Amino acid sequence: MVTTESAVVSDLVTFSRRGNNLSSFWFCQGTGMETIVHPKRSAKDIEQMAAKETAAFLRRASITYLECCVSLMMTHLQREEVAAILEKEADMLRRLD
Repeated sequence: MVTTESAVVSDLVTFSRRGNNLSSFWFCQGTGMETIVHPKRSAKDIEQMAAKETAAFLRRASITYLECCVSLMMTHLQREEVAAILEKEADMLRRLD
């Protein structure tokens, strides 16, 4: 993708007209995406965003793993047996302090 200087200037004008402060933006230069502009963020903001996204990923991955385990159980156990095992595990979990 070839990005012309006029395209970058056009993007900056668009951002400026939308009320953005151009001094708070930087370019992804050398990535082939020079027209994409990102707001600057503090290290603390980035760490908070990373922690939030990591927690969300781990939650999704954990649920997916649990669903796979249940599916595996269903391949060789009766539905009622799987439900009883999961209920027993849930009760044990609730009793943990």
